[in-house]
Amino acid sequence: MAVKNDLKKLRKEQRLKQADLAIAVGMCEKSISNIELEKNPASLETALRLAAYFKVSVEDIFHLEEEHTT
Repeated sequence: MAVKNDLKKLRKEQRLKQADLAIAVGMCEKSISNIELEKNPASLETALRLAAYFKVSVEDIFHLEEEHTT
């Protein structure tokens, strides 16, 4: 299973730049980018900070997706 996220969609709905979101949650812009691109998973602390900022549950941002093997 892989962790997927809707962070970019949520950020864009709020008309936020990555830099603005990063400042608001105490991160660097590159970290936000890496989470959105699913290059690096968010830590539990980061997931909780993002959820609190957007006033949603962690599950509204992050979800598991089954990996299909062929």
